[in-house]
Amino acid sequence: MRKQVLWVGALGVALFAAGCGGTEEPASAGWIGGEPSWEAGGGAGGDEMAESGVAAPGVAADRATGSGEIAPAPPVEGLRAGSVDDNADYAGFLEYLDRISSAGVVTRDFDAAGRVLVRVVGSDGLPLPGEVIEVRAGGEVVGSLRTTADGTARFWPGLYGQAGADGFELTAAGETASAAAGDEVTMTANRSGGRQGPMAVDVMFLLDSTGSMGDEIDRLKQTIDSVAGRVAELEGSPDARFGMSLYRDEGDEFVTSTYDLTGDLAAFRSALDAVRADGGGDYPEAMDEGLADALAEPSWRDPAHTVQLVFLVADAPPQVGRQVQQAYPASVVDAIGRGAKIFPIASSESDDQAEAVFRQVAAGTGSRFVFLSYGAGGAATGEGSDITTTDYEELSLDDLVVRLVAEELAALNGQEPVVPTRPTTAPSTPPDQ
Repeated sequence: MRKQVLWVGALGVALFAAGCGGTEEPASAGWIGGEPSWEAGGGAGGDEMAESGVAAPGVAADRATGSGEIAPAPPVEGLRAGSVDDNADYAGFLEYLDRISSAGVVTRDFDAAGRVLVRVVGSDGLPLPGEVIEVRAGGEVVGSLRTTADGTARFWPGLYGQAGADGFELTAAGETASAAAGDEVTMTANRSGGRQGPMAVDVMFLLDSTGSMGDEIDRLKQTIDSVAGRVAELEGSPDARFGMSLYRDEGDEFVTSTYDLTGDLAAFRSALDAVRADGGGDYPEAMDEGLADALAEPSWRDPAHTVQLVFLVADAPPQVGRQVQQAYPASVVDAIGRGAKIFPIASSESDDQAEAVFRQVAAGTGSRFVFLSYGAGGAATGEGSDITTTDYEELSLDDLVVRLVAEELAALNGQEPVVPTRPTTAPSTPPDQ
């Protein structure tokens, strides 16, 4: 049974207000390449929205009922979510992947066997975030990792073409260690760990903006004001910037579009408010392309001194049968090399294929798989999922999101997170979808 749980939630919006002042804006601030057109393209996208009961573009805070009338969306406090950490139950994760593959669920090639967990700490035992770890096999450099906020990094031999290798040599912070596939290694540097002063935090929201995601995107907009005050009270006063990448699919108005990272909360809120869901057609979407662009296009700050987070919000898997320039396993390798975490958040229509992909991405980057858990349909997981209600704690979204931010910041100095008290009480009964 899974013993480690976290209360994460829809869309990590809590980060929005965390110390937005004092950030130098890049010259490219705003929509990279120009703001996309939000005009409805018709076709499958409009049908998808109608079938899902989601309001048409232009009704950002409303919801369409089965009778065709427009009713207010449920309050943000009513949404519920949970998460699991597959790295905390690594053996169970491998069993899940084997079982789901045997059942015929197809993902891109993602060999999760032989994970090497590396922890880099200072002489005082505190983590060394942003530290580069060089991995060699047979005397040749085969990979470069960077530690996350808690001083850890994960090397997945299969993702680096090293499945079946006899062993690896790790170099970090002037120290060297040996590891075999499946090992856990701690490396201690000859200097102090931890971080003092405000930490730079860059947050990208990667949103599936096809028609079926209209409801989740509208709720994301509502969460900003509800969590801003609490995040501003978090210890550490992070220097935060926010951006977003949107993706739809081939044949839509756009495949991907990116709003660059900015410390201007008002500008970001305005850009987010303009986003409209449309298009899509078939179930899988251009997640591969969206993730690649979210990592490549924004003006990310130096990963040696910046906590980099990506929140992938989607209800469908990528087009795994399509040839793309950079598939999601390669984006996972990119993120590992920068110490960036990708938090997939599964929305209401997710199936076995979507869950498997999301969990690969989460485990690969050391984050958690997050899923909405409200409504008559239960949690947003596939029918073949091994996640049960005893595996996670369900909380309201704003509680979960604030907790996640607090954990990332507290991990920099090996501390327990301090979370501000939520000022309002969530409804006792979650809304039906």
